[in-house]
Amino acid sequence: MNPVLASLLAQRAEQTTYADQLLSRISEENRDMVDAERSNLNATRERIAQLDEQISDLEAFEATRAAHQESSATALANVRATHGGSTPPAGGQSLGVTARDRAVEYRSPGHFVVDYLRARGDESQNRLPDADAAQRVASALGRAANDVPAGNLVTTADHAGLLPEPIIGAILTQLDGSRPFLSSIGIKPLDVVPGKTFERPKVVQSTSVAEQTAELGELTFGDFKVDGVSFTKKVFGGALRVSRQDIDWTSPAAWNALIEDLQFEYAEETEDIVAAAFATGVTQSQEIAAADVEKLPAWIKALYLAATKAATAGGTKRARARRLPNIIWTSIDMWAQLGAVIDAVRAENNSQISAGTSSVMNFMGSILDAPRVMVPGFESGTMIVGRKEQFEFYEERIGLLSAITPVNLGVQVAYGGYGAWGNMDATAFSKVEIAAA
Repeated sequence: MNPVLASLLAQRAEQTTYADQLLSRISEENRDMVDAERSNLNATRERIAQLDEQISDLEAFEATRAAHQESSATALANVRATHGGSTPPAGGQSLGVTARDRAVEYRSPGHFVVDYLRARGDESQNRLPDADAAQRVASALGRAANDVPAGNLVTTADHAGLLPEPIIGAILTQLDGSRPFLSSIGIKPLDVVPGKTFERPKVVQSTSVAEQTAELGELTFGDFKVDGVSFTKKVFGGALRVSRQDIDWTSPAAWNALIEDLQFEYAEETEDIVAAAFATGVTQSQEIAAADVEKLPAWIKALYLAATKAATAGGTKRARARRLPNIIWTSIDMWAQLGAVIDAVRAENNSQISAGTSSVMNFMGSILDAPRVMVPGFESGTMIVGRKEQFEFYEERIGLLSAITPVNLGVQVAYGGYGAWGNMDATAFSKVEIAAA
């Protein structure tokens, strides 16, 4: 097979394997694709389309060449049959001279090793032995293709440090790109907002409505005041330098893993920074006694008292007690603390009494019919009850940037984005804290 065509087919197989492994992992984890995975899948699909276009052209060329070789071989056989097994000179008289192929001379030992590896093939990479490469190796050694003693060849074992080991299967990573906190509040687009800073309008005083005490009596006059909540755009990103050798000698799966790692790092870092800023801005709190943390009724009481604070503190008179909380966030230790209590109650009552749901396999759950989200970026001991619409996050992904650096035969790769966040009303949230013993 044409070595270029063989390489393209191998690349296509690797891209397909990568996509299958990515989808299998998402299916096993029973979740939706994150932005980084969706971007990688689209990039893989585009690369396969590019490879298919090149493969189609080369296959058409190979078909044309095969037809030419077949017709040439037939014509040569006819001439040799006519002239006693040798090709006659231009004058028509055979001189009894036969031509022999010139021995192949490799430019360097490295070129020989590459051809030798191609001749052997690689079952782990689904690469068949290359007959043309085998013929060139045999010619260079002055032997027939099927008569080359193994002792005359240089094997990969002789130069183990010079050749890369093939990467088989998916590359493991501790990152997954999950952003449970940001997903729970919703991500608003930032690309439509100009400037370094911007403001979100907030009503600080509402109009007044009252009963008319007499016919044609004057209605109540009130004021309507709007203030602004400032948002400042911040930049996040990461970069690294990649040598040209790493690009040329490493399988596409490794290159995809590098890009995916950058995207996951970006996702997780922005999630943790914003979650920490949100938690710091919540100043109201409700305590639960340390001696009561194993008692579900104590948790229920503390959650309701915290919800009451979040619903009634601050705001206009009309808004008080009308903005009930709609979500609960917890740090991982509080998720474990409360989850154990909930599961214990469910087990004791054969699930007939349910204060909520919790699972060690999921960030999401519920407490008292309210969604509960475990946020890895929270500090230990954090539980917040509130109304998610009162905290906003805006984002614009810059995406992947790359630049060639000829001076050191490398490529610089970066991934980043812009983010801005703010608390529309910090009094709409309250913490539940375990009191010191």
